[in-house]
Amino acid sequence: MKVLQERIEEIITLIAEVANGNFDYEIDTSETGDELDAIISGISMLGQELKNSTVSRDFMQSIYRGVVDMLLILNPDFTVRNVNEAYEELLGYQEEELKGLHLSELVHEHDKPALMNLLENFQDKGKYLNVELSLSTKQEHSIPASCSFSYLMSNEKEVDGILVIAKDITEIKKKERELKDAKNKAEAASEAKSNFLSSMSHEIRTPLNGVMGFTGLLMETDLSESQAHYVHLIRTSGSTLTRLLNDILDLHRIESDKLFLEMIPFNIRESVLSNLEPYRQLAQSKNLSFTYSFSESLPAVVLGDPTRIGQMLINLVSNAIKFTEHGSVHVHLEAVGEQEEFKLKCTVTDTGIGIPEEKQAIIFDSFTQSDQSVTRNYGGSGLGLSISRKLASLMQGKLGVASPVPGQPNGSCFWFSVTLKSAQSQEGSSKNADIDTEFKLQKDTQILVVDDNALNVMLMEDVLGNLGATVTTAQSGKEAVETARLKSFDLVFMDIEMPNMNGLEAAMLLRNLNFSSPIIAFSANAYKDDIQKSIEAGMNDHLCKPFDSDELTDLLRKWI
Repeated sequence: MKVLQERIEEIITLIAEVANGNFDYEIDTSETGDELDAIISGISMLGQELKNSTVSRDFMQSIYRGVVDMLLILNPDFTVRNVNEAYEELLGYQEEELKGLHLSELVHEHDKPALMNLLENFQDKGKYLNVELSLSTKQEHSIPASCSFSYLMSNEKEVDGILVIAKDITEIKKKERELKDAKNKAEAASEAKSNFLSSMSHEIRTPLNGVMGFTGLLMETDLSESQAHYVHLIRTSGSTLTRLLNDILDLHRIESDKLFLEMIPFNIRESVLSNLEPYRQLAQSKNLSFTYSFSESLPAVVLGDPTRIGQMLINLVSNAIKFTEHGSVHVHLEAVGEQEEFKLKCTVTDTGIGIPEEKQAIIFDSFTQSDQSVTRNYGGSGLGLSISRKLASLMQGKLGVASPVPGQPNGSCFWFSVTLKSAQSQEGSSKNADIDTEFKLQKDTQILVVDDNALNVMLMEDVLGNLGATVTTAQSGKEAVETARLKSFDLVFMDIEMPNMNGLEAAMLLRNLNFSSPIIAFSANAYKDDIQKSIEAGMNDHLCKPFDSDELTDLLRKWI
């Protein structure tokens, strides 16, 4: 009996120790394995389970309290059960202040309607949801947070609660705003640059049109040898300035994705020969051998942009002639690949000064030449190769150089490739093909010239008058409309930038009055979108200042 009493007292002590958290307390069992021993074993096993449960709980509590993100445990009805210390610190609340509050009471007012809709979707559609919410602080501020919702399931697979992990994204939002501001500033700067270049282009082209036009007229008069030489120098300088202006505009168009390529059929050989002819004469003036060749595989007519291909070709050929004092320049064109879609490869080889290997990488950078002495000795803006490489890339091709020429002590071999398609028709167009150099208009041809610049008006009167036209002038869009109401015209040349009523407004008004004759935009605005605006206003074509006589006569043939 005494032994039984002692055993019961030991069991009571064991229960007390376990109840006080001493889960490792043990007592010996008897060898008989009676009912009391079974009770002792059961209590000891319960103590170990409680120990394991407490360790797990403490472990989870340490994670819950130590995590840097905000944690909320919600009841199934989205009321707050617990929050961690990070939530308390960031939002200024104590856990007891939040218990029992609905989640909608913790977010900013403007997020509440969206939140209620999200919670409905969360209940209907699944066990995970990620949204951005603005959490309200105790000081009535808001903190943007990326919130992840997930269900907490019980052992019986029932929803026991919802875990919300909320990450403070204040810095991320700040960076996003900074990036957006920087993007807006960059776009504004780009727009300002475009407007500046467009304005400068207009301001430079307008007087340049007078210089080029009147020197062209002057060259058709009787001049002494010295006078003709001076006029030629003026015209050459004007042409150089025009090319530089075009290069700067082209570079900006390419960099701002505003350069559009044509896809028209043209005779590749005729186009190349018309581009090379002036440079053949230039090479001859330097006593250089100038030759060219075409591979038999080259199609007669192709689809592509003849103007831009000619621009690349001219850039390479003009450089070759410029930097070659003795010897030769040779141009070769070939087709590489399938006939349906192929690579046109153009190679320009010279015996000039060559390019040091360490300088070959930088010559394709804008406004860069291999050496400052090159600029002093030969001139140039350093834009041609940069633009040509960008144009080649736009046409799914490349541009490169080898210097010295393989097997030679000096010289350079520049090449470019572009992707073209063979045209089905064997009829191509090349600029100035079959042009009548003695072109004259019929004597009764009536042309209206609209421009607020007196020099431009005087130039057009002289040029068109020499071609046989009767010219009427107007100095504004408003005057042009009034004049066209009173008299019939076969064609109108319309400036764009004019006071009172600009050319676009005048063209639209004339079309609304059923004026059917061709209207040609006569403008220093040279961008593709400027030309598109002219067409949309009802004009038929575009003549850019400064113009040459071939461009003018081409338009007159086309529209009269």
